[in-house]
Amino acid sequence: MILNIKGNIVSDDIKRMVNALRDWGYTVLSDYFAPMDAKQALEELPAGDRLEVKINSGGGDVYAGQEIYNIFRGRNDVDIEVESLAASAASVIAMAGPSKISPVGMVMIHDVSVSCAGGNHADLEKMADTLKAFDEALSTAYVEKTGKSKEEILNLMDNETWLTANKAVELGFIDEISRPAAEGMTMTNSFSCSDFSDIEKMFREAKASKDAEKEQLATAKAELLSDLDSFGE
Repeated sequence: MILNIKGNIVSDDIKRMVNALRDWGYTVLSDYFAPMDAKQALEELPAGDRLEVKINSGGGDVYAGQEIYNIFRGRNDVDIEVESLAASAASVIAMAGPSKISPVGMVMIHDVSVSCAGGNHADLEKMADTLKAFDEALSTAYVEKTGKSKEEILNLMDNETWLTANKAVELGFIDEISRPAAEGMTMTNSFSCSDFSDIEKMFREAKASKDAEKEQLATAKAELLSDLDSFGE
């Protein structure tokens, strides 16, 4: 069974909004992958089958990436393949099990960042400490996979390290290079907070529109019933 992780790594809440928008007929062009998708795939995995996780993602939400990593980590029925790019949060997911990479694939690891931070100097200093803590937490996934020291990994993260397929295998981030190369690969970029904001804004507007439609129907129904009552008199 194949599970494609494409586009933005997002929380379950964001994915539910995306699903709702699509159900309502709205066009959402980007791909979104959430922990709920990983759980569903494992629940639907036939007994004795293996889950082939194919990654083509520039990353996304840190919390979601951590959760997906933990869902796959330690299982003996999950294989991971980087078909084009596993960057940022997606690279953490790629550390969760036996892995291979296309000869033209890439892995990117870097420090956790935010583009929606605000506040005074004390707030920003606290945010900086929080980000460092996240860096250390995520580094353990790379340390466990590669066997390298935390200092080495943190240094690679500080320098936003891009690894070719050969280098990723050489350094232990990926187990082997797949052959032949997978077809139909698409490069994707990471996202900013505006991507979340756009989805949330679209969802709020769509929900308001749906609620207005329901209210109009309820009003029309009440008026119709009132007219029928009057006619009956």
